[in-house]
Amino acid sequence: MLRNFPGGLLIALQIGCLGDAQSAAAAPRQQRDMRIDETPLFTIGDDPDEGLYDVTGAVLTSDALILAERSTHSLRFYNRETGQLLHTVGQQGEGPGDYQSLDLLQAAGDRLFTFDGRNIRVTIRDGAGNLERTVRVQPWGDYNAVHVDGFFPDGSMLAEAHSFRWEQAPMIRRFEHELARNDPDGTFAERLGTYLSYEHYASSERMNIYPYRREVWVVVVGDRYHIVDNKDPVIRGFDATGELVDELQPHMPLEPRRITRAGRDSIPEMEGIDDDDLPRFYPFFGRPRMAGGMLWVPDYEGLAPGGGSAWTVYSGEGELVGRVTSSEVGIEVLAAADDVVALLVTDELEVEIVQLRRIIERP
Repeated sequence: MLRNFPGGLLIALQIGCLGDAQSAAAAPRQQRDMRIDETPLFTIGDDPDEGLYDVTGAVLTSDALILAERSTHSLRFYNRETGQLLHTVGQQGEGPGDYQSLDLLQAAGDRLFTFDGRNIRVTIRDGAGNLERTVRVQPWGDYNAVHVDGFFPDGSMLAEAHSFRWEQAPMIRRFEHELARNDPDGTFAERLGTYLSYEHYASSERMNIYPYRREVWVVVVGDRYHIVDNKDPVIRGFDATGELVDELQPHMPLEPRRITRAGRDSIPEMEGIDDDDLPRFYPFFGRPRMAGGMLWVPDYEGLAPGGGSAWTVYSGEGELVGRVTSSEVGIEVLAAADDVVALLVTDELEVEIVQLRRIIERP
């Protein structure tokens, strides 16, 4: 049976592995500081014969760590205690259970859901990876592009659509995306609202992204979804009908930080774009993730207080749970359960490994 244990991690974050419930209740929730242990329980990908590349997601269950690897078009199942590879499912192709671009992996209920951005379809598997069915996802209305952001507990999905186009004159632009809930069969059910997507450079010949740009992510957590704008300190939470139900505040007031001259110099020149139209302030956040039934929002890389990496963690209901920190950079939380996290560690040469580590209370 597929189990994620979000409650176990919530308890670990709220009361700490070494504390007791009574003392935790007396402390402000935002002061429950945790850290990621530097010693891994196991490491995957450090063997040259079993290397990893382009890991896009992970799920932790009671007995397995499941990785989605876009480069091999497969889901890889590892023993949660030892890190030993158990089996893989999926291959490159267009047939049932095949993938062309494995963009999303999520557990919902007792099923594994994946979204393939090139085949434009959802694949549903049981907890062991056995194929159950595939579902096509189509744009609605006049839109010509569609993407799936995540899955609700009942198997319905949060999708977004937009109209792709080339521009005649160079510009910095953001597409308007419309969000919708599709039923478990992928059929459009209802419109939920619109938002402006990430900034990018566009002309008649090319599209480019660049450092420090505005990015926006939509993350499904339980029965809600959250829109995280890396230039806005407030995170907005919506229910499955698209109604705004919460505005998640940061753990502390955030002030914009001006990009250094060296940082500005790292932004490439873009034909037809004035320097004043380029980013002048660092983003607040990096890419958020749903992990262990909670929303993990990382500080923008290099801006964590004291160095290293840091995450602000919110419950599925939007409550501030606490902060998790690490002395390391170049790490990303992919999944969480009980008091452990699966980390994607990327070095300066873009070599990837995945490690399982414990979360412990900061003394």
